[in-house]
Amino acid sequence: MLGSMSAHLRVLVGQLEDLTLKDVETRLANWLIKRCPNPAAAKPVKIELSMTKRVLAAELGTVSETFSRTLAKFREQKLVSVKGKSVTVLSPNRLNALLRRNLGE
Repeated sequence: MLGSMSAHLRVLVGQLEDLTLKDVETRLANWLIKRCPNPAAAKPVKIELSMTKRVLAAELGTVSETFSRTLAKFREQKLVSVKGKSVTVLSPNRLNALLRRNLGE
């Protein structure tokens, strides 16, 4: 039980750090990269959203308008394409590089 509580606390602390220390672009890139089986790959990865974009925006600590603008920015940079509830990461390695730059790595 203690191990389970510790793991849950670690997840919550990670989420708190994400919300307070990272901008929306970084949080969205991180969320997308976590769902890619191989972030170093150049092959596109399709991600089916199990929630509405509004709920995902709230999970990322932003409003749907800012979420949409950030997603549009990623589309302009040819990092993702969006069709309905599907988001395709066109180049996981490029998105991962953007994430690393934003994190200062």
